[in-house]
Amino acid sequence: MKLSSTLPALILPLLLAACGSVEMAPSNAPSIVVSQDEERECGQGRILFPAGEYKAEVASAEGTYYKAPKRLRTLGVLIGRSEDGGIFVSNAAGNPQAVWFGDPKDEIDESPGTLFGAIGLSAPKLWPYKPRIPFSLKK
Repeated sequence: MKLSSTLPALILPLLLAACGSVEMAPSNAPSIVVSQDEERECGQGRILFPAGEYKAEVASAEGTYYKAPKRLRTLGVLIGRSEDGGIFVSNAAGNPQAVWFGDPKDEIDESPGTLFGAIGLSAPKLWPYKPRIPFSLKK
């Protein structure tokens, strides 16, 4: 059997498993407030997180996606772009964090704003980073 014919069969289940079900965050969900600009290494690039209020956008069984108050700046591999996105706070032990880009509501509103959303892979890719970004809850 050729690799070109087996590769899609191997990758598709992994992609589908990575897509969790997301729902709109409740209207009374607390926001998080980042008090100062933060910079984190993610993969081969750096992400600049602006200070301000990050509102709970969507939630899943795995955690909550908080949307940045303005576009995130990326440096390095993505060479100085600005992207919609924010901070994902996991429900796992220790509440690890990750950056996300795109629109996590694609799955909910059925009007995809990204290529991945258009093909049904609407949960944004998560890029973990350390250390965690300090924040306070705003109710």
